[in-house]
Amino acid sequence: MTKLSRLATLLILGALASGCADQNVKPTTVICPLLGSVLGAGVVAGGLGGDDAGPMAAGAVIGAGLGYFLCQDRTEPPKPQPAPKPVVKPAPPPPPPPKDSDGDGVIDPNDECPGTPAGVKVNAKGCPEVGETLMRLEGVNFDTNKATIKPESATILDGAVKALNENPSVHVRVEGHTDSRGSDAYNQKLSQRRAEAVVEYLVGKGISAGRLAGIGYGESAPVAPNDTPENMYKNRRVDLVVTKN
Repeated sequence: MTKLSRLATLLILGALASGCADQNVKPTTVICPLLGSVLGAGVVAGGLGGDDAGPMAAGAVIGAGLGYFLCQDRTEPPKPQPAPKPVVKPAPPPPPPPKDSDGDGVIDPNDECPGTPAGVKVNAKGCPEVGETLMRLEGVNFDTNKATIKPESATILDGAVKALNENPSVHVRVEGHTDSRGSDAYNQKLSQRRAEAVVEYLVGKGISAGRLAGIGYGESAPVAPNDTPENMYKNRRVDLVVTKN
């Protein structure tokens, strides 16, 4: 075996050994330097016309370096991918506001009178203030010159029963009022009898008599001038005015 053959054999074995040792080496990384070394050694040997090992080894080294350089992977490394944006969970919806069933400004958990009619001023506990008109029973009709309640008034009076049941701590004054027809004395007595008739109706529906007091005011406290039938109708009324809560 000539020196060139020996050199080529050593280079082949070295290259293969390095390729087997590193599993990540690509075929071109081994083959290109190998071919370059053989070619470099061959060129030197042919040029010198002999088999001097020194120049051939140098040619092999130069050829292997050129082969490695020419076959080197020059593809650009992949660009780093931007980090994924963190997933932001939406904020939970705010809790619903506390309920205020009767709309008096006092929430239900703190309201001791949760059924206060609309428009009635209340205290910090949600109960009607003393002196407030809990309900105006406008339209409660009686037989002429009598204190007998007409059947069509039952719906209005039952609304008063409901309001009193929803405000169990409230005591009221049942005020009877008339228009200006008739004498003052007559109207006073008539309004008193009508106020007492309403008290009797409410007690009959289960409202405690201790919470009620019937008083007649005659024509002394009109809510409108007694100049038209419509205004006189407004003045013929029964009011429930808070006396205690």
